[in-house]
Amino acid sequence: MKILLSNDDGYYAVGIQELIKQLEKNHEIYVAAPSKNHSAGSSALTVRRDIKVNNVMKNHYAIDGTPADCVHIALTCLIKDKIDLVVSGINLGANLGDDVIYSGTVAAALEGRHLEMSPIAISLVSHDNISITNAAILSSKIIHEITNNQKISEKTLLNVNIPDHDTNNITYQFTRLGTRGLPLAATKTKVKDHYRIGAAGPAVDSSEDTDFFSIKDNKISITPLTYDLTNKDLLNKIK
Repeated sequence: MKILLSNDDGYYAVGIQELIKQLEKNHEIYVAAPSKNHSAGSSALTVRRDIKVNNVMKNHYAIDGTPADCVHIALTCLIKDKIDLVVSGINLGANLGDDVIYSGTVAAALEGRHLEMSPIAISLVSHDNISITNAAILSSKIIHEITNNQKISEKTLLNVNIPDHDTNNITYQFTRLGTRGLPLAATKTKVKDHYRIGAAGPAVDSSEDTDFFSIKDNKISITPLTYDLTNKDLLNKIK
């Protein structure tokens, strides 16, 4: 397959570099990632300035823009070949529950929604007990299984979270997004008129079928996300 890799941690981040090493063993790899960290950038597009593209090597681009910019520019302009799949990650840090609203990792994957195969976003909760290399090997296997399962390889986005756990004993389950409570309040900094965004809220819905529970249970969480934000139940009631 021809796979376009991106992320929000930046082109030179260890997560994406290890994933490149694993995926290029069996696939033709293209890379379009931010030149610097753009975590929590969501699906922002840069529309008020021009965007610099650095061609690092053949089919590898470090782009001075957001994760969404990177995949958008790569698919519509830079890459002339037909890309089969967009994979975003490996993000260093979880993207669980409400996190997907803000996640640059998920946003990069989302830009690949028009391709035949469902885009995949991959995050590693932490790496005290699992190496980045092993997480990349595991991610490669997950990508292989997803792309060979027609039921889940089309018309959705797969949000994958990997727990910090020994890969020899790890399993995965399909989950729904959990829910976080209100985020912590923004706080003033020491600089006049400057504030810092508060941390994400605690999990308030971590039932057994959620991504939060799966990670707590040391299982890989795979959550299918839809692109259509329409509240169809309410719409049908109104009609």
